[in-house]
Amino acid sequence: MKFYFQLFLLSCLPYWVVAQTYPDHFGTGQYIGISVSSSNEDADNSALNSVNGTGITPDLVGASRFLAQATMGYNYEQIEYLSQIGIDAWLDEQFDAPKASYAETYRMIYDSALAIIPEIDAERNEYMSYTFYEMLVKQPDFLRHKIAFALSQILVISPATSNLGGRGFGNSDYYDILYQGAFGNYRDMLYDVTVHMSMGVYLSAFQNRKADFALGTYPDENYAREIMQLFTIGLLELNNDGTEKLDANGNLIPTYDIKDVQELSKVFTGLGCGATDDGSEPTFLKNRGQTDFTVPMTMYDAYHDKGEKKMIDGTILPANQTGLQDVNDAIDMLFNHPNIAPFISIRLIQQLVKSNPSPAYVNRVANAFNNNGQGVRGDLKAVVKAILTDPEARNCNLIDSPEAGKLLQPIERLTNLFLAFDVSTPSGKIWFRDEVDIGTTLEQSFLAAPSVFNFFSPFYAEKEYVQPNDMVSPEFQILNATSGIYYLNTIETSVKTRPFKNRTAISDTGLSFAYNPEDNPVFDLSDELNILNSQGLSALLDRLNLLLCRGQLSAEAKSVIQNTITQYQTTIGSYTPERTVQDALYFIMVSPNYAILK
Repeated sequence: MKFYFQLFLLSCLPYWVVAQTYPDHFGTGQYIGISVSSSNEDADNSALNSVNGTGITPDLVGASRFLAQATMGYNYEQIEYLSQIGIDAWLDEQFDAPKASYAETYRMIYDSALAIIPEIDAERNEYMSYTFYEMLVKQPDFLRHKIAFALSQILVISPATSNLGGRGFGNSDYYDILYQGAFGNYRDMLYDVTVHMSMGVYLSAFQNRKADFALGTYPDENYAREIMQLFTIGLLELNNDGTEKLDANGNLIPTYDIKDVQELSKVFTGLGCGATDDGSEPTFLKNRGQTDFTVPMTMYDAYHDKGEKKMIDGTILPANQTGLQDVNDAIDMLFNHPNIAPFISIRLIQQLVKSNPSPAYVNRVANAFNNNGQGVRGDLKAVVKAILTDPEARNCNLIDSPEAGKLLQPIERLTNLFLAFDVSTPSGKIWFRDEVDIGTTLEQSFLAAPSVFNFFSPFYAEKEYVQPNDMVSPEFQILNATSGIYYLNTIETSVKTRPFKNRTAISDTGLSFAYNPEDNPVFDLSDELNILNSQGLSALLDRLNLLLCRGQLSAEAKSVIQNTITQYQTTIGSYTPERTVQDALYFIMVSPNYAILK
């Protein structure tokens, strides 16, 4: 993907920077097909200086590359730790790591805010943003955070752009389905999402009623359409490797039509209030303003369509079943559809590793979805492990392939920075309101997609270079001249002024929170300063290359950055070591070698 990242603006440097061409990939995470032989003729047939991959810089580079795919950010100590224990052991630790709770963290932030300003007793959307960054910075289950973030762009809700605003308790509870279930079963997640109030309100399943022919009303089709199109099987029939099936005439085969949507919409009728905010008796007619969003919706069979329903696989849901039996049967049908494994596998591979996985890669991951090795279908732990340990993810001979890599999302570029340099604040609060500070400029903020179709389409292809090569470039849909320039400015401010505006002060009106200059976040750059002072600029760039570029900063880019900073040191009398580190960090973070994850 490097060839079209030239669209990215690099006006801060005196030259264009292009991605590196690798004549040899040993040391960037490669362990596929590597063998080491020795000419040593000692009796024990051992080599005095054989390469064993332990305790050397290439191990660190390989660890950095893996962590870039598996986390939202990492520091040097985590790179070292992974290089010592290995990928498999690290994955096992992450799968077993204790789970925190977004809902509990949201409530703590809410209570803290209420204690400061008692007048704002409201479940504000910005507290969701604070919750996200607090969890990322303070909870060490790095892989779980990454998978939850990926799932949130498949099973989309968007409180910031819908009528879910002001329902932070419920929305944080919804995110816990993705976060706490990240290594669970996708079938369970589908059910939990389906009956959650936040999804019910977002996609109109809440208070969806059976048809009333006298009034000329019919069930809402919104959720029925999106659970098929976006959450499970997609629009077209797929082979297990993700390629599209063709009929006898060579035509694509739709997975469903409007009649199928209408039939499925009958299944999702009768779901209503599960509990009330004030403790009163819940009823179907209780509106969303009266409903407790942390409690799943209840099925009210009197409002559920009791007729038989024909599913897309030809099965019939018999008449007079309970509403929840219909819901479970429909979810089972979609969960067992042959499309779901390749469809979800592609979406997750695109989020973690690369935008254009090969059919063979998709097939291997889809096989893990279909069977985790113990006869279990939909095991997300098995799927995640298959994605991250697949030869196409780990084999560095593929780095220079045009199909390799993906553009890091705007949020990921910031969280990488925060976590690499251990961001902290005097108050201990990480209250970053990203929907205000970067949402409109970088076109992404936490849980604020403009629609159920996410911030960008997985099928988006840049027209000049990507589309003619029959590839896709999803994240490039939100990279343009405006957002590109804003990214340069955002990173410069983050690195040189403050990482973000910490909103822990009381506003002038006394009814909201505002930027607090007395509680500015800071990065810990002490290690980088020590390296600069003791080993020089080249060693500093090598350190940042490892932390941010996964060892893939090109020799040309390093030379341009080094020469630029050397010129600054010569011509700017007040140019301090701190400024040197900041400029080095900034220049690297606006380079394609950083922004394209390969």
